[in-house]
Amino acid sequence: MSIGVWFGVVLGVLSCACYTAAAVAQRRLAVAVPEPLTGRRPLAALLGHPLWWGSAVLNGGRAAFQVGALAFAPLTVVQPLGVLVLVFGLPWSARLAGRRVAPREWRGALLTVLALAVLLAVAVTDGRSRPMGPGVSAAVAGGTAALLAALAWAAGRVPSAAWRSHLLAAAAGIAFGVSSATAKTAIAAAGTDGAAALFHPAAAGTALVAAAGLLLAQAAYQGAELGAPLGVTTLANPLAASVVGVAFMGETYSGGLPGAGVAVLCGLLAAYGIALLATPFRPGRTRTYHPTPPLSGARGR
Repeated sequence: MSIGVWFGVVLGVLSCACYTAAAVAQRRLAVAVPEPLTGRRPLAALLGHPLWWGSAVLNGGRAAFQVGALAFAPLTVVQPLGVLVLVFGLPWSARLAGRRVAPREWRGALLTVLALAVLLAVAVTDGRSRPMGPGVSAAVAGGTAALLAALAWAAGRVPSAAWRSHLLAAAAGIAFGVSSATAKTAIAAAGTDGAAALFHPAAAGTALVAAAGLLLAQAAYQGAELGAPLGVTTLANPLAASVVGVAFMGETYSGGLPGAGVAVLCGLLAAYGIALLATPFRPGRTRTYHPTPPLSGARGR
């Protein structure tokens, strides 16, 4: 890979660190506001909580680093770096919850990380990519919005809390992946059109889809542990970005047809890893969570 692509990878890693912190904040917020975000009262409580705005700022940092990464590296290289979120997030979230990461969770995270790492290995690394035109950008953003609405509708009608979380997490991952593709197009438009790029459909599409992804990710943590929804989002994100990159932006996989077969196998392996991460939700354990008290007050408790 060229030096520019490596610099994009570094920015992508920083983006993952910000996203991990945001995910942990959103999971803690899900404990504070455990009701599904389908009514006005839970949504109002969500928007009035400091953790929501903290996660929004962290997601803003994630987006800024992501935009920088996409300016130097192709989608098929940047997006699979999201596997690092699982590596960062599981021990962090477990520490805040006052427990250790279970061996099952580590195995699930390892399988998911290995599967997506192989996807990164077969991705194109020469940086070739072309921006989407205004019509294609509008169609991609509109089609994505319709898909997200359909997934959210389906999630609201499944009886299983686990499947509801998985569907919402998949929708969030798709939103983040597609917003990365439209952001890359908006960057290219800004380089040629200057301030006029603000009126490019890719710019508006990025804001719309990314905002939807933020809400969908929060909803995915309502009634679920961090690992499973984070794993689903981590898997759906690069897959969605790769589909857009290959279909509309001229990016390719170096492995050709065999590489596509490897990608399918990696998807199955990652799905099994996510199944291991999907530990049962125990309301009694998580809702009674309190932050670890300072050492000075430990004896008083």
